[in-house]
Amino acid sequence: AESLAKLEGVTDTAAGYTGRKDVASPPSYDSVCYGRDWVEAVRVTYDDDVVRYEELLEAFFERQASVVGSRQYGSFVFPADGEQERVAREWLAAGEAAGRRNGNGFDVRNTRIEDPTRFFRAEEYHQNYWPKLRAKAAAALVLLAISSGVGGFVPAEFEDQVFTVTNGLVLAGVLYTFLERKLDKSVVEM
Repeated sequence: AESLAKLEGVTDTAAGYTGRKDVASPPSYDSVCYGRDWVEAVRVTYDDDVVRYEELLEAFFERQASVVGSRQYGSFVFPADGEQERVAREWLAAGEAAGRRNGNGFDVRNTRIEDPTRFFRAEEYHQNYWPKLRAKAAAALVLLAISSGVGGFVPAEFEDQVFTVTNGLVLAGVLYTFLERKLDKSVVEM
């Protein structure tokens, strides 16, 4: 979602779940992970005066890291209307005829086009997932480096206190991440 949001003309992206035809209520993340019906997807809102649907398909294909044989992490396009479906099918047919692969070696023939189903915006911790994860990982590495004495900028008389505080902060961060995933159930239909 993050890389598509950077495209000129894209006004919003939302990570979420779709692809299940007979749904009565929003899914839980566990039902997405351990079921076989849901697709983790990105809903893209864009200004079609600035970016064409074909350009979005290209950007999606080049940026994806899909898993062949996985529905959850598979390569799917859910066109919003008949015109988008026509464009998507033409784009896919041209890619298949050319034997196209993206930079990750993913073959376009593994992309599927399906009728749209209800889309549920994922939990908040899934929105802008990678930028948030990078920031958390960087903070943890800095704290661990400080607590291990890397750089030698902590005076010897404070090493024990710094070790305790920084390790406590890392543990608190891990606990926060765990609780965030367990307590955030805010999956809503869009």
